[in-house]
Amino acid sequence: MKFIKALGVLFFVAFLFSCSKDGVSDKEAENITIPDFIVIGEDAENIYQYSYKGSLSQGSQINLTEALGLSPTYLTLRQVFEVLSFYSISFGNFSVLQQNVVTGQSNAYPDFYSNTDERYIIWGTNSEDLLFLGYFSPIGSNNFGVRTIDPETGDSSDLSIASNVDKVYDPLYYRQRLILSYRGTDDNYHVIVFNTETRSIIQTFDLNSDIPNILIDELGNLGIISGKANNSFGYQVYDIESLILINEVNFNLNKFLTPGPLKGSIYENTLYYSNFYAQPSAVPFGPAYFDFVLDKNVVIDMISIVRQVEEETQFSIDLTAMHYIASDEVFVMGYGYIDNANTIVGGILIIAKDGTLLERIEVPFAPTYFIKP
Repeated sequence: MKFIKALGVLFFVAFLFSCSKDGVSDKEAENITIPDFIVIGEDAENIYQYSYKGSLSQGSQINLTEALGLSPTYLTLRQVFEVLSFYSISFGNFSVLQQNVVTGQSNAYPDFYSNTDERYIIWGTNSEDLLFLGYFSPIGSNNFGVRTIDPETGDSSDLSIASNVDKVYDPLYYRQRLILSYRGTDDNYHVIVFNTETRSIIQTFDLNSDIPNILIDELGNLGIISGKANNSFGYQVYDIESLILINEVNFNLNKFLTPGPLKGSIYENTLYYSNFYAQPSAVPFGPAYFDFVLDKNVVIDMISIVRQVEEETQFSIDLTAMHYIASDEVFVMGYGYIDNANTIVGGILIIAKDGTLLERIEVPFAPTYFIKP
């Protein structure tokens, strides 16, 4: 379980939870728009889906373990539009449970792949109708490949992506494009665009020593942020269909962005990202954003916010997840802790761009993933 590791989707059971506003006066609260959001979370035995209506200050909860038989020890969660896919492994067999967070419809594909001595599976992901496994083959080699599986028919195919691969990062899928990134044994980085309809590579970006962050922008285009030396970055935007370069900008930012899919987003010329604090620190990460036009970087004082929450709860908390909601211009952050009854509980923090803690919403689990709209 994701939260438990950090520390050491029918039954519809709805609960209404009270919300507590902290550090905001009544007059200020009248002008605050608390967003709607959906978050996935967990306790020691169950996985939950929690939907919150900001205008009502109320949330409803679904126990996905009871509703779908979802194991609390699932490996990976992927999102394609409104559908979540939970990947798990048991006795060498990979399975996936899918849940539409809007309609509640679910699908299960048990034992869609069995482990063999031929491949070492790195990750699993999916499109709207296909499953993909990244792997090294043979085991112990540096040969990176992707297996495509049709879960309805069982049909599968393999494609060799590259040899001499040292590190493979998480994939990113959007509209028949599977974006792959990896570092070679020569320490050079590459980004691959795989067409999931034709099951073929259609573009390779060779970035040399530039460290890539990949993303889909608000217009549905492919973005690649390339981290260079001396805090210098390049940001290229490509049409997702033609892969023609649309825009390019260079900027300086005294931050390290971990390679692979961007832990954040870009909206209207602003990069919203996870700021990782230098360790040792009581706070591992927090919200930050960089305005390309103003050439201005803003780091939210997450240390002070965590201190405030810990004073209110009287417990040390662990931050678990973060997401920026562009429509409401707020960050949402999850936290969790073990209370006096040895139970995992937590909450969601609503944080304004100026660093104000607008609201703290208590929930009886630890949030681990915010659904992207």
